[in-house]
Amino acid sequence: MDRRAVTVLRELAREGPSTVVVRGDCMAPLLRSGQEVQVRARRVYLPGDVIVFRTRNGELAAHRVLGWRPAGVVTKGDHCHEHDAPVGRAEIVGAIDVPVTLSQRLHAAVAFLRILLRRLTR
Repeated sequence: MDRRAVTVLRELAREGPSTVVVRGDCMAPLLRSGQEVQVRARRVYLPGDVIVFRTRNGELAAHRVLGWRPAGVVTKGDHCHEHDAPVGRAEIVGAIDVPVTLSQRLHAAVAFLRILLRRLTR
């Protein structure tokens, strides 16, 4: 998906919820492949939120926000072993409308702190 398409999707998500179909199992069991989800653009994305964004290879992905770095938002699929490269604001379409518990927010924040600590101790 090219950058213009992501911009159009983000603009639609600002106007109201946009429907996106999930492909893959990186967010299982929360999201299933083939499931339709509603995406809305936000001003702020918090740890634990599940966002849709354009990956470096041009595909759309839906992963959980762990935290922020100067280069962008750090995300990771719930079913993935490694976190993603930072995602720039221009690549984010929006957040999926799913309930996020305090436990999920804390888990995401702790995962981000572990990433930071690993980088500092190298």
